[in-house]
Amino acid sequence: MTTKSRYILIIFVAFLTACGTSPQSDEMTKVQNTALAMARTGVALTQTALPTATPTNTPIPTQPPPPVFAPDAIQVERWQEYQTELAKVLLYGYGPDAYKGALCEWDILGRAGQEVYVWAYCAPLGGGDGSFPAVIYLEVDGLIQNVRRAGYKGSSFDLGLFPADVQEKCGLYTGYSLFYGRLKEMIDHLHYRQAYPEIPPLVVLSAIPTATPIP
Repeated sequence: MTTKSRYILIIFVAFLTACGTSPQSDEMTKVQNTALAMARTGVALTQTALPTATPTNTPIPTQPPPPVFAPDAIQVERWQEYQTELAKVLLYGYGPDAYKGALCEWDILGRAGQEVYVWAYCAPLGGGDGSFPAVIYLEVDGLIQNVRRAGYKGSSFDLGLFPADVQEKCGLYTGYSLFYGRLKEMIDHLHYRQAYPEIPPLVVLSAIPTATPIP
């Protein structure tokens, strides 16, 4: 309460005291006592005491690491080819040459025959990015035949290309994962690689026991 408010309150209390001999003195006494209590606690007559806010700590959402597959020897050896082919498909909207110099991160979510199911994140040199579930179709010798990314079904991905267990894993790359989960790890590592493009993606490092973790 300001000094001016206290001064006005004191005058008001004095006025009530002077009126204490009227027939309504009992009521005036109650009002006077209320005013005095307010003066002592610093609450103005026109003010409503607010409840004390109790701070709350909202827990940061976390997600378990997705159950992914380690790449085989051919995939480790040909990781730059995988990166290029994924970038061609994921970054197609940025122009036919957007894949040149682009970097990609991907996790292998499953495999059936000559089909490899991945979640990939790619970024071109000029800025922008693409993050999609995709299917890599392989030749019998392990070379890449084709890559097809998931389309959209309404506001979400159309996961009809993927088996049920892979569809469940895709949920770990959406929502909060962009800020706290696996997708953020992939994005952070790709940003690091933009300064050191010779460093392999996380999926390749996971298959190299002697690889030094990137700080």
